[in-house]
Amino acid sequence: MKVLGFVVFLFFVVQSFCFARVWTDLKGRKIEAEVVEVFPNKTVKLKRKDGKKMTVPFSMFAEKDVVYLEGVLKKGSGGAQDKMDWKKVDACFGFSLWGDDLLWDDSTAEVAKRMKLRKESKTEFLENYRSYPFGRLKILGQPVFAVALYGGSNAVESISFVFINQGDIPAIQNIDKKKLGQMVEKKIHACGKRLHDVLAARFGKPKRDSLGRGKMREKVWRWDWNTHAIMLSVQEKKYVALRIMPVEIADRGGKMGKIRAKELKNQLAHCVERRENGDVFVRNVPMINQGPKGYCSPATWERYLRYMHIPADMYLLALAADTGVGGGTYSAEMMEAVKPLVTGNGRALKEIGTDPSIRLISRYVDQGLPIFWHLTSTPSFQRTVNNNTARRLGKPLKKPILAGQSEDSQSGGHICLIVGYNKKTNEVAISDSWGSHFSERWVSIDEIKRASRDTMVVIKW
Repeated sequence: MKVLGFVVFLFFVVQSFCFARVWTDLKGRKIEAEVVEVFPNKTVKLKRKDGKKMTVPFSMFAEKDVVYLEGVLKKGSGGAQDKMDWKKVDACFGFSLWGDDLLWDDSTAEVAKRMKLRKESKTEFLENYRSYPFGRLKILGQPVFAVALYGGSNAVESISFVFINQGDIPAIQNIDKKKLGQMVEKKIHACGKRLHDVLAARFGKPKRDSLGRGKMREKVWRWDWNTHAIMLSVQEKKYVALRIMPVEIADRGGKMGKIRAKELKNQLAHCVERRENGDVFVRNVPMINQGPKGYCSPATWERYLRYMHIPADMYLLALAADTGVGGGTYSAEMMEAVKPLVTGNGRALKEIGTDPSIRLISRYVDQGLPIFWHLTSTPSFQRTVNNNTARRLGKPLKKPILAGQSEDSQSGGHICLIVGYNKKTNEVAISDSWGSHFSERWVSIDEIKRASRDTMVVIKW
């Protein structure tokens, strides 16, 4: 009788979720149906558009749908942590984040509208929004530097707020690095304590937990509300961040479900676009805007990792690679830091040489694999790329296109992605982590060869 009573209770709870939803199974097939009932044995009864009903196990669905169903199931269990109204949580944050007490069934665009975030990137598989309020926005009473919202093809997957980060703090004249580091450390400690105290006052005593693995492992204070894990990360001398993700994902240390190699290979092949003019281009690489800091390496790695269905965060990547104050990352340290993350998700890093050529580039682009490319970037090189891209589009530049980065005014090491080629024109497409205007630019292979430095790398299945 207890089980029966629970199912009856859950039936009424589920009525509030009864709307058509697109479900994806483990083979990538999609079906539109609404939830009729969810059962404690982790099965769900769905009603298709044609009125036919079917009962299936959670396990047949993709990760995001399992998280959603487990959220509905948990909501019906009436746990003590569910008693706080979502409006009180919004009030605590001082921000319109929740529209009800379950975030994970909201579309990414819907949540972005509430949060007043601009779209950063949308592909066939991923969607993300980002803003850099530079302290003009306050969350939990503290100024926020950066806000990021990530989603899949259907719904929100995670949210992060960065309150202070050493990579965003420029070097101050007449202050040595040691003293500047001490100043940053004090700010990080004070900010972390204030956030901890506000969250503890609202949600109670947190538990200690961790996210990631190896050099990218970060210890966090964690509070759970409904199906939301709210995690405060205070990394000494590095940053203060708040991450919100489904409880089920947090329980696995932030690790998502793996996509099979065969499925990934087919998906990447689908991302290769062949155009009438001879361009061969890799679509669906998400854009991550590094912001006004020297984070070209962490941001570019995050883009490629997410493209390969490996969860990543440029701040964690910077932490692992020991990025310094104001940014700047050594490629060898980043490779070493990222390797466990890549192999732990069933992928592999492959160095493909130091001499770029159309033949070499085409070998990997034809498989849907972008190429990490290290270069010496100069203002002259950037002008050449911009002018050539404008010429291709038939829109001569009336004024310079500026990235807002050091590359606009000085020379230095840089990393971006090679994402295309054209054998007819001997041109190569590059993609920089500076925003949508820089997602696809074309330049001659001769310019690529002159600017190139260090080994090129790909991530393979």
